[in-house]
Amino acid sequence: MSDPYRTSVERLSRVTGVRGALVVEIEAGVPVSAELAEDVSGQAVAALAAGFGPARTLQLETTEGHVIMVGAGDLMVVVVAERGAQLGLVRLEAHRAAEALV
Repeated sequence: MSDPYRTSVERLSRVTGVRGALVVEIEAGVPVSAELAEDVSGQAVAALAAGFGPARTLQLETTEGHVIMVGAGDLMVVVVAERGAQLGLVRLEAHRAAEALV
């Protein structure tokens, strides 16, 4: 039996330009599963996602890149992507991951 959290995170992490992917438990603000580049703080990203609370889709643009969050019931799929990432593909995969977790 495969772990759906790990499967979702691994699939998102393979998208070109993704620096981190997490499944976050919104109420507790903690990562359930994560695959991150060394310089991406999973705890900080999870706290950011939890601070927004339940959401359908959120996209933040920073000087370094993008953070995309997609709600999945009590969970949120969060992706940290480089500036040059193909955002359409990243959003599509984030929504697919969220749908698989609901």
